[in-house]
Amino acid sequence: MKLTYKKHFTLAPIIRDSLKITGGFLGFILLFEIIVNLLFPYPQDPQNTNPGTLPLYFDYGKSIEGKVKRQLGTSNKNSAPIAQAGWFNSENWQKQPNKPQTKQDKLVAIYGMSFTNDVAKSIKKINPRITIRRIDGPTAPPNHSFAAYSLDRKNHDADVVIWGILASSVQGMNAMSGMTWNAEFPAPFTFPKYYLKQGDLKAIWPSIDSLESLRLAKQNETKWQAFVNQLESNDKFYYAFSFVQNFFDNSAIVRMIRRAWTQNDKNQKLNQIHSSEGFNQQWEGIAVLNKMVKQFADTAKADGKVPIVLVINNVGYDEHLFEAIQPTLSKESIPYISTHEIVPASDMSNFIADGHFTPEANQKIAEEVLELIEKQE
Repeated sequence: MKLTYKKHFTLAPIIRDSLKITGGFLGFILLFEIIVNLLFPYPQDPQNTNPGTLPLYFDYGKSIEGKVKRQLGTSNKNSAPIAQAGWFNSENWQKQPNKPQTKQDKLVAIYGMSFTNDVAKSIKKINPRITIRRIDGPTAPPNHSFAAYSLDRKNHDADVVIWGILASSVQGMNAMSGMTWNAEFPAPFTFPKYYLKQGDLKAIWPSIDSLESLRLAKQNETKWQAFVNQLESNDKFYYAFSFVQNFFDNSAIVRMIRRAWTQNDKNQKLNQIHSSEGFNQQWEGIAVLNKMVKQFADTAKADGKVPIVLVINNVGYDEHLFEAIQPTLSKESIPYISTHEIVPASDMSNFIADGHFTPEANQKIAEEVLELIEKQE
């Protein structure tokens, strides 16, 4: 008689192996978190503008609230430079000349961003008899620079006012702050959201309008929440997942996930505004932008000043911005310079590594601006 043995199935080895794998995976995550946070911490000094490549990389996904809080010192002297930039009626405005340097000089007020600053410097270099008044913001969208021009109209005796519009910043018309539409490098300055009502230009002004009011709001939960609610209602780039600070700011892995998720959300929103074919003509921002252009020219002329629209077509935008506002420029006979006619965005030799124009390109643009100014006299 042959004896047989019945094998009994048991889950114990499977459970044991699963626990080992899970434990190993969690151990790896813990080790990764420790290594990243210990070896590559982001500097806490708000004025440290050179954190290093890896600390910067692992900080990209930190919440916007967390980044802004880190930028704020108790005063301007110990706050991050980016936290101080772009605010309306800031100390920088008071430092700008409001009259020509001499009676023989001409005062030119220029509104925009770093691109317009570069052009302004080239204008001054070519013609030292030009006095420059510069009002700008980091990658400032049209709603920021238009509002800056409107607020600054009575503060100077400029002969010429130039409004620089950057193609890649046009999407920022859907925002109310540099915080929301540039989550990786949030600049906390704020600006109004414009819209059309029965053909008239209207503005929703942010409840926080200065660096000092931002500091106060960060110390007052009611004021801060009111501002966040305003962004949630009016700023189409507001995304709670990337904006709100929480415990997960401490996790390198969550920060990486948050960054990827935030980029995807932003890209989806940008694709509704602009494509390789140009700006979406159905996007409400196009009508608003054209109304701004007309109102800029009308008010400047009413003030006895020469208006010039500087259309800046940067990498990836060909002449799309010019095409979007050309009908208004032509119909209203508004003096303009479009960079696509001088330094085409399709020619990469016109740009440096960070996407700005080369010094040579800026000089060409400045020469065209000066020639246009002379024609208006």
